[in-house]
Amino acid sequence: MDRKYFIKTTGRLLILGGIATSAGYLVVNKKVSASCSVSSTCKNCGKVSACENPEVKETRGEITP
Repeated sequence: MDRKYFIKTTGRLLILGGIATSAGYLVVNKKVSASCSVSSTCKNCGKVSACENPEVKETRGEITP
């Protein structure tokens, strides 16, 4: 193993670790919202009555705490 390969590999692993840590932080602290994969508008969606997305609750007129 030469020095250039070692530095390149170490840099890549540090970047990968940083990305994984950042993604984990965002998921655990719920900073990432779940987007709807069915329809872009709630009016056209057949699953709107059972949807738990906060934006849908506002659309249905439910008050969120």
